[in-house]
Amino acid sequence: MTDMSSEETEGETELFGDWLRVQMAEQKMSIQELADKTKISYPGIWNIYKGNTRYPRESTRKKISEALNQKVPEIIEKQIETEAQVSGHEWTDFSPYDLETIPEAGGVYAFYDITGRPVYVGKSRTNVRRRVKDHQTRFWFKAPLVERGSFLAIEDPNLCNTIEMILIKFMGTHALMNSKGVVRDVED
Repeated sequence: MTDMSSEETEGETELFGDWLRVQMAEQKMSIQELADKTKISYPGIWNIYKGNTRYPRESTRKKISEALNQKVPEIIEKQIETEAQVSGHEWTDFSPYDLETIPEAGGVYAFYDITGRPVYVGKSRTNVRRRVKDHQTRFWFKAPLVERGSFLAIEDPNLCNTIEMILIKFMGTHALMNSKGVVRDVED
């Protein structure tokens, strides 16, 4: 007799990256081949494949789905939609090296190193993609120090400032780039 409840539970916790690995294995497709087909950067695909990017943007999921010629299971889409919400604000993971994976909205963002440790917290009142593009010119913006990013969409500029400062103070010296005395760029 099959225990349906355990099978259903496993399906409910499947992540987009799990689904992607299975699809790529079935189609014998490499990360580079998928990156080429989707025009998403290799690090962007790699982070999704490894599970570092748990909540890729809808446009990213669509590009991957089309390239694999496979529909993302509804349960995974619903899971991303549910888990990517924080008190009514959308949470998105992105590849800091692929601007197309980064939202064009205001909010708070963080960069993580290769170990998953947050190394930078920032904000953009209007367009985080433009802000990250500015970071890409910095000497420290290189792997393995910056491997992936996350973004929380926040429309209220005061709330955005408050959350950024709370996160910086909460992380303290663990956020390598957010230390006391750092001169901030002009905010967009």
